[in-house]
Amino acid sequence: MSRCWLAIADAAPKDATAIAELEDVAGARAGVLVAWSRRSKPVRNALRADPRIVDPAGPAGWASLVLVPPGVRVAFDDLAVQQARRDVLAHPRADAVSTLLRDASHFDGAITLARGEEGRVRLHDDPFARVFPARMLRLGPGIIGAPPAPVGPTIERYGSANPWPWDRFG
Repeated sequence: MSRCWLAIADAAPKDATAIAELEDVAGARAGVLVAWSRRSKPVRNALRADPRIVDPAGPAGWASLVLVPPGVRVAFDDLAVQQARRDVLAHPRADAVSTLLRDASHFDGAITLARGEEGRVRLHDDPFARVFPARMLRLGPGIIGAPPAPVGPTIERYGSANPWPWDRFG
């Protein structure tokens, strides 16, 4: 089984699946967003993401990046996290969204993406930014695609590490 890992780095590693330049809202370089498709964690600060959002041919856009502060642990089933997930599903404003994880039961952040110049405006009310503060970043091309919207149910889980399949019913 392959997993998808995301991390911000100063420079692009050679073993990455996809890479995009990052800028802050003032236009200053903020590093690169790196994605890896592999089973093992590639770097210490990498977090697991939904592999469907990664597309090396993806266009540029804006990213709202929410990260849990160091030393803080938040259960994925925490009511604030679940409400943010419900709000994302109820009011789609983004082209791609993924929660970020270190393990199967803790929320470590989220990345929400929107295309075009109006993308920053659409991300103004990122539901995950109500859980922890968001960092708004301009994302270069080459890392994030636009996966199809989930058919649901994506909130419910059966077992700690087993989300319901969002794209089919068995």
